[in-house]
Amino acid sequence: LCEPKSVSSRDDEGDDEDLNLLDENEEDKDEGEVYAEFARSLSERFGEEGSSAGLSDSKSMLYAKTVTAKKRSLEANFVHFWNQLVVLLHGKETLYARGSAAAAGESADGSGVDFLSCMARVCVELSKSEVRQVRYASCVCGYALLGSLVHAHQILDDSSTVLTRQLRAAQGNTSAKKDRRRDLNRRMQECHDRSNELDEHMKDLFQELVIVRFRDVSPQIRALTVRWVGVWVTQHPKRFLSDAYLKYVAWSLNDKDAQGRLAAVQALGRVYQKHAASAASEEGEDVSEFSNISALDLLTQRFSSRFLELVKDVNEHVCVGAMDLVLSLADASLLDLADTDQCGALRQDLAMLLLDGNVKIRKAAGRLAARVVESSLEGALAQPAAGKRGKTKGKGKAGEPSSEEKVSACVMACKALGSILEEGSAKLSKAVKRQNAGAQSEEELRVRAVMAVVPCLGQLHDWDVLAKACRSKDLGGDSGLLCVVRVALACVQCFSDPKPAKEFLLSRKEKGRKVMASAVKDFCDRSVQGYTMAFTAVLKGLFNQCKSKKGHMAVSLVCLLCKCATHVQQELYVATGRVADYETMVSVMQELWGRDSLYPASSRRSSSSTKDEEDDLNRCGHLAPIAACLAELESAGPGATREPAQRALVDMIASLKESISPGLGSLEQGKAAVAMARISALRPKLLEDPAQRESVLELLQDFLAASRAEEMEEEEEEGGDAMEESGAEDE
Repeated sequence: LCEPKSVSSRDDEGDDEDLNLLDENEEDKDEGEVYAEFARSLSERFGEEGSSAGLSDSKSMLYAKTVTAKKRSLEANFVHFWNQLVVLLHGKETLYARGSAAAAGESADGSGVDFLSCMARVCVELSKSEVRQVRYASCVCGYALLGSLVHAHQILDDSSTVLTRQLRAAQGNTSAKKDRRRDLNRRMQECHDRSNELDEHMKDLFQELVIVRFRDVSPQIRALTVRWVGVWVTQHPKRFLSDAYLKYVAWSLNDKDAQGRLAAVQALGRVYQKHAASAASEEGEDVSEFSNISALDLLTQRFSSRFLELVKDVNEHVCVGAMDLVLSLADASLLDLADTDQCGALRQDLAMLLLDGNVKIRKAAGRLAARVVESSLEGALAQPAAGKRGKTKGKGKAGEPSSEEKVSACVMACKALGSILEEGSAKLSKAVKRQNAGAQSEEELRVRAVMAVVPCLGQLHDWDVLAKACRSKDLGGDSGLLCVVRVALACVQCFSDPKPAKEFLLSRKEKGRKVMASAVKDFCDRSVQGYTMAFTAVLKGLFNQCKSKKGHMAVSLVCLLCKCATHVQQELYVATGRVADYETMVSVMQELWGRDSLYPASSRRSSSSTKDEEDDLNRCGHLAPIAACLAELESAGPGATREPAQRALVDMIASLKESISPGLGSLEQGKAAVAMARISALRPKLLEDPAQRESVLELLQDFLAASRAEEMEEEEEEGGDAMEESGAEDE
């Protein structure tokens, strides 16, 4: 490629596999034609051998793993090779055309070899090939070469900065100082000349390769282009942090393919993260290279609405990347999440994302929701309430919030999180209705959504504060109490499960550090112990409050409290002498079980029997969580805590048998629905005894037969009425 040389034609039998680059009769050809012909011949050879070598497959060979480096792909090794080569040539001063000519003993009049121009032209010509794999490989090579030049250019800029400081320090009229300044000026001029030369190479390669391949038909090549532009911006922001380069990344946010959108979102996320890290850096760290904030401000103003729209993208990876991008904007103080005018629609989107079935989306939404809650709390907690100065109890050390302030912040965080979930109540109701589930499943979905947020909110990690928040005066009614209890349940479920507990511990460690299994187990045990000690007396009081509550709030609160009761460590009740509190809690559950409904009595019924059945099932939604809680309590723990739960279950089964002994068909419609709900709730216990199972099955079969007979009679009556109406119309 570098010098004209005579070559022979390829052997027809394939003995000579060397590719002819130039012909003896083509020495007078234009340089561009030579490179173009070389690219065509190479592409044709790849096209001929592609079917046997696998180059025509959808997966390029660049994606394959190498034998020696299993954790690094061939593409990563390829990029690493170019970076090492260019940096090595830069260190040996043979990278530039002038240095190469001097080393070869030639003049710099064009007769020497220009390595950079040669490789750049090869990559540009190969990128025009019709073979997609060839275009991809040439783009990887060209972008890696350009990235290496960016690295070398950054080294020259750093050297120029150091030389400038040394020149300012070398003041004086002595001959040594003058020689020192003369040498420094010469070296600075050399750095300047080499930087200009690299600038020309980078500019030519960017215009001929990046701008053209940015509109390539292949989504992989477009994504590769956008990803590399983001790398250059973060690698050398002094040179590339400008609208001239950022606009290509921003335009790709509207790419029709998810790969292009994902590459743009990730590239912009790294840019904003670098800016946030520079803004929050410690004193003494040099962050002057990332000082072009006007370009980022302009980009944020133009595309912030698009950033917020991408959190609803149909692709899960783009959705997660967009939420991380919004977080980076907030970290860089370029987006105020508490501003309702700018981020008002984000709250509704967050509610939908927190209730999503995808775990990755829920976790990313949890991080963003935690940041939204913190932003909403910053203004409220920054200004202390008027008239309360000097009257707070439990004042901590200097600079630390008092006990009352911690409880107030916890209540506010729980209520803010509850308000976010209320934005998605419509979607949640549709999902529950589609699954034909009740209040228990609705609360389970809400708790699952809160579990994604709890690890990111430090205000919710103190069990004593959560317990005090359940009795705080700032709750503002049953809705506030429901929010706090839901958060407490989400915390104990998150921190007692080894998998989310391990993720939480890893998030608090440095990147790359590991967490031992013994440390995870110890953390889970300590979490359950702390939760039990803090909520021993609180659960008793909350269950007693349920006896006087009515409506949907009461059913939801019972569902949450029953779940909370299953996570307590029963041995601590015995060790602390609080078995009486435990028995009171069980007796309250048994009393609530005896009620057919926790809703207020209503005599109005709809005209549809199906609607009435659904209302009856919803009105007795407290039965299933009570039965499940007592069944779990009587199967674990010491005998002093198992016996009350066992006695309660025996009494519940006995009362159920007595109520259905005349037969389900003899009961009213509402009573029959409640009896069916009780049978469904106690199904695991009823199946344990064969005699009970047979008796219940007979009652159910009789009830179903009677119900079918009534339905058939109603259909016959409706059919007879329809025939009479049609006969009257005929007459």
